[in-house]
Formats: sequence, structure tokens, C-alpha cells
Amino acid sequence: MSKNIFYDNAVLMIELLGGKDNIKEIQHCATRLRFILIDDDKFDLEKAKKHPLFKGYKKQETQHQIIIGTGVVDKLYKQINLIIKDNQSEGDIKLENKEPLWRKDVSIKSNLFMISKRGMNSFASIFVPLIPVFIAGGMSLALKSLIGTFAPTSGFTKLLDIIGGAILGSIPAFVGYTAAKRWGGNPYLGMAMGLVLISPGLLNSYSTSTPVLLGFDLNTGSNIIEETRKAAFDNWLSENGLTVSEEDYLSMMARTVGVYYQIFGNVAGGFFKIKLIGYQAQIIPVLMVLAISVNIERLLKKITPNVIAIIVVPLVTVLISSWLAFWIIGPLGQIIGRGISIALAGMFKYTNWNFIGFGGMVFAFFYPFLVITGLHQGFLPIETQLLVDTQLKYGHSFSFITPVACVSNIAQGAAALSLVFFCKKDKEQITKATSGTIGSFTGITEPAMFGINLQIKPLFVSAAIGSGIAGWWLGMTHTVANSLGSASWIGLVQFDWTTTATKEYFANENINAILQSIPMGAHISIAMLIATGATIGMSTILMKTKWGKNSLENYLK
Repeated sequence: MSKNIFYDNAVLMIELLGGKDNIKEIQHCATRLRFILIDDDKFDLEKAKKHPLFKGYKKQETQHQIIIGTGVVDKLYKQINLIIKDNQSEGDIKLENKEPLWRKDVSIKSNLFMISKRGMNSFASIFVPLIPVFIAGGMSLALKSLIGTFAPTSGFTKLLDIIGGAILGSIPAFVGYTAAKRWGGNPYLGMAMGLVLISPGLLNSYSTSTPVLLGFDLNTGSNIIEETRKAAFDNWLSENGLTVSEEDYLSMMARTVGVYYQIFGNVAGGFFKIKLIGYQAQIIPVLMVLAISVNIERLLKKITPNVIAIIVVPLVTVLISSWLAFWIIGPLGQIIGRGISIALAGMFKYTNWNFIGFGGMVFAFFYPFLVITGLHQGFLPIETQLLVDTQLKYGHSFSFITPVACVSNIAQGAAALSLVFFCKKDKEQITKATSGTIGSFTGITEPAMFGINLQIKPLFVSAAIGSGIAGWWLGMTHTVANSLGSASWIGLVQFDWTTTATKEYFANENINAILQSIPMGAHISIAMLIATGATIGMSTILMKTKWGKNSLENYLK
């Protein structure tokens, strides 16, 4: 779609909203154009539904939301923004205006919901731009695992390992940039802070999973370190009843005993001691550090004279932020991140057993309801943490969230497809249903969900039930993805097609899953077929009820 077309569509959208003078606030998220109007009566919703980019509509409190779609809404918003700025007087309109933390004109429940949603939208705006990066890194490691099964010494396998390790290991730098940009800081300073957290001078966090980890003062002699390492390794061998040949001794010790340095250990009785360990592939620590860093930068800009600000602001921001990061914020964030990961993985593990996929069923049933509110975006940073934590621990990433999103999206497409059977002579509705189905089957659910299923409630309920039934299969088989990507049929490449890594994961985590000899790629395929069949079946039943017939009649009016 050309820039001129976006300009024309932006002009039309402004007109439908009642003109630029009627727009009080306007912003956008990953898929929706969000706005608050001065006079809602001037908003022509019926004509807006005929806008070329319109895919659905929702109103929440005083905010209107028009679903446009990923990759399009931001371009439309930019054109609207440019038009408004070119034609407005100073102070005429607030673009992306921040809402007050607590609004007195709405209920406590609504305030809490809005605060939660703003937080999740904030996280989403940080991580959504990074999805291609995560896909590149995760899929490289997935292909490395697949190819390594047949050619473990292949040069291409090593290249994939380098690519995946470099990208996932550099996550703090990427997140530092987008977080600083989202929170109003200098994105390049944010990136700098992310790079500090993964400096080559630090012990790589991938090495902290060694069975024995030793800390030494920075000035400790190499001979003392070597003697201590050998003693620790020998003790580990003895405790585990193991022996190792002389020729394998050093290589085995390198894989068993990790070493890191520490500084300020002698200051205030060790209160300010800092462990020089990196935060490669960590999410929560870098977010906490950036939250502090951005505010330090903002404060320094206010109090520093302009003549020295260009030197003082970046230098002092990085110095203070780095010290706080390594002293207290980073370690605390690491504990929180791992706690979240362990809690979620444990929750899914203990609610799904052999032939009992209760947790998967409940999660998948309610997932489309979360999509309606936009709260599903909050799963992105959580899933990223799950993927990187398992990568650090097992050398392979695992997440149960993407499979649930897959079956939910497929169910929405199947529900929209059901409309074809009830509108056989209405070519316009058949076209709409078909395009919505294709969109959902390729990962874009807005046209189906908001354009059809939510307007014909029995179809939406059928999709939720179909998703839940497929979730049962996901739960009892513990289906997991090994990277982020498209939650759709296209996303089959995100799942393992060998069972070696998942069997090891299940064994180490003591997970009871049925059909472990079947690869995850086959399991998600079966689950999506179940979602399709169950949804169409439920749609057929519900649409023949009085509720279904009345809903369809009202929809077609």
C-alpha cells in the first residue's frame, strides 16, 4: 500500500472522527487506532465501518478503538499525526496523551483494569518491535537442533549456533533501546546500558548453569584460582562418585567449574559487593535497570546547565545506572524473572497430567477473551523470559504460550468460516468470512474476531469452546514451541520436529506427558485440526438454536 493511499485513508479517517477539532486524544497499539473525542455524536461509526482499513470496532470507557491490523495501524497513525500537526495551532490537540494514573470519574474496578492494561500495553510496545529479532534467534537455534540431529559436526550447524546465541544473548541491548524509547529516554543510552549488562568483561550468564560456580576477588592470583578450581572439581567428582581420565580432566573441569570475579567485597563488610556476572538473555533485570536509568537521565536534564549537559547527562546516567544495576537491581530482577518463569512453568506442569489437560483447556478457552481486552499482549515479555530461561538451562527454548495462541487463532478463523454455511447466497458475507478465515489461519485474527464473531456471539462462544478443547490436547501432551513467531499454520516452523530435546526437558522437569515419541510439530498440527473441527461443530449446533438464528438475523440487518 503506497504512502499516498495511507494519506488518503488518514484524511478520510479524520473526517469520520468528526474532524481534527473533534479529536481530544489519539494513539495506537499493535493493531488498533485508539482515540477519545470531544463529541462522540460527531463520530460516524456506520461510515467508519466502510473505511477501506476498518476491521472491527470496540469502545472501552470513553476510548474508541478501531481495529486496523498489525503493520498498517502505525502507518495510518503516522499520516494522521502529520496531517493534524500541519493543520493545528499549538495546544490544539494532545497526541498520545498520557492518561492520569487514577481517574476519579470511574469505578475502582475500572481504574485497576485500566492500570493493568496500560502496563501490558507498555510492555507490548517494548517487545512487539523485537518479535522479528526473537524469531531470527529462536529459529536459528531450532534449525541448529534439527540439523544437528543428522549432522552434528556440520559447519552450518555451528553458524546457526553462533547466530542464535548472539541474538538471544544480546536481548538486553535490544530491550534497552525499545524500553528507553517507550519510556521517554534516549534510546541510544538505553542500548548502551543493555550492552553494559552483557559486556565481554563479565562472566557470560550462559556459564552460570555450571554445577560449581566460584567467586574470587578481582585481585586474586591466577595460581590460587587454579588450585581452588581443581579442589572444587575433585570434590564434585568425589561427591558424585565419578572418575575422569587424565586427558579429559581439563575439558571436563572447564564444563563443570565456572569462575566469576567480584569487586567492592571489602567495602562496608561486603555490603556493596558486586558480582561481575552478565545478564545475557535476561528480560526483567534490564527492564528494571532502564526504569531507573530513564528517570536518572530525566532528572539530570532538569538540573544540569546546558553548557555541560552533553557530557554530564550521558556519563553520569550510565555510571550511576551501571553501579545500581550490578549492585542490587540486576540480581533482584534476575530473581524476579526466574521466579515468574518457574511459577508459570510449574502452574502449567501441575494442572496437566496424562490424559488430563485441564490447565491447557482453561488457558486456551479464556485466551480469546484476553485478546478482546488486549491483555494478551502482557504474555509477550513473560513468554520471552520462558524461552530464554529454558535456553540457558537446557540449551533449547520451550514455551507453552505460543501453542495456546495458535489454537485460539485457528478457532477464530474456523468460526468465521462457519458463517459461509449460513449465508450461502450472500456473496459479500462469504467474501468477508473467507478473508477473515485466511487472516486467522495466518495469524491475524482481528477481521474474524471483531468483524464477524463478536457480532454473532454464538460464533465467538464456539471459537472459545473449540480453542478450549484443543487446549486439552496441548495440556496433556505438554506441547511447547521453541521460539516466538506467527501463531498460525505458518508457525509450524516454530515447533520441534524431533523429540530429543523435548524428551530431555520432560525427564529433567519430571513432566508427565503422553505421546512423547511424537514431535511437537505434529502435536500442534493435531491441536489446530481439533480447534478447527470442534469450532465448526459447535458453530453448527449453536447457530441452529434460537439464539443463533436471532444473532444472525440481527447481524445481517
